[in-house]
Parts: sequence; C-alpha cells; structure tokens
Amino acid sequence: MSLSTVTLNELVKRSLIIKWAALYLAAAFAVAQRPPVLASEGLPPGVLKALAREEQSYCDQWLGKYKKGCQEKFRQNLRWRRLLIAPSGQMAILVENRNMGNCGSAGCSLLLFIAASKNRFVQALGKDGDVGDVARLKVRETVTNGHYDLQKTWVDGQTRTLYKWDGVRYSPVS
Repeated sequence: MSLSTVTLNELVKRSLIIKWAALYLAAAFAVAQRPPVLASEGLPPGVLKALAREEQSYCDQWLGKYKKGCQEKFRQNLRWRRLLIAPSGQMAILVENRNMGNCGSAGCSLLLFIAASKNRFVQALGKDGDVGDVARLKVRETVTNGHYDLQKTWVDGQTRTLYKWDGVRYSPVS
C-alpha cells in the first residue's frame, strides 16, 4: 500500500468517527432539551382531586375483581410537568392522561391545572382540555393578559396551536 492510500483510508475512518460523534452529540442535546416528564408520583393532591371525575369514569368501566386497584392504575398512566405560566411566577401543572379511552391518533388528553386556592386546582386549557403530548407543549416568551402564551406542536411535527390567556383560561387562537 502506498502512503496516499493509507492516508486516504485513515481520513475516511476519521470522518466516519467525526460523523458518528456529531450524531451522538446532537441526539444527546435533543434529549437534554426535552422538558422533564414525571409519572403521577408526586402529583399534588389538589390536582388528583381535580381529576376525580376522570378517575371515577375510568374505574366505572371495570367490573368485579378487575375494579380492584383501578385508582392506582389510573394514576400510573398520568404524565405531568410543571410550567411557569406568568412573569409573576405563577405555576401550572400540565397533565397527560394516557389511560384507555383517552388517547387517539392526535395524542392523549391534555389538561392544564392552575391553583385556585391552596388545595384546589382548576382546569385551564380550553374549556375541556385538549389532546397531544405533555412534552410537545411549550411556554413561549410572548405575554397576553399577564400570562405567557403556550404553543402545542401536533404529532406531525409541523402543525402548531397557539393558546393565549383570556383572563380565565388558555384558549386556542385561530
């Protein structure tokens, strides 16, 4: 083998290593940028109380021995994360209900809970929530009526829905 062949082979190996390293770093960065998503563990009791109707509806579909433990099963299929929704520091809890009957091709039920008092939370994403993925809703820097705007990215990765605070809840903007 000539020196130029060895050099060329070595360059090809190095460029492959560099490409793989770049892909690895890009993937690691993308994972690091995802918002933290938590299981139902640690969900504030007030939010669980606000979800009581959904939990009861879920449990009502089971009969006999299958009903046992339905509350725990319901809660195991909730994913959530905290969101800073106002420059004043107001926080909200975004919940994704991944239980049977709550998911479809557009995603699962999304509900946004805001503290109304110490142990009472109200749902504030549209009138009845929306559908999507808890990791695909982001808080924007723009502010409407004292609250940050929210943006949901649909499953297709292209379509977006913008929500603005109307004084009572977040409503989708056409």
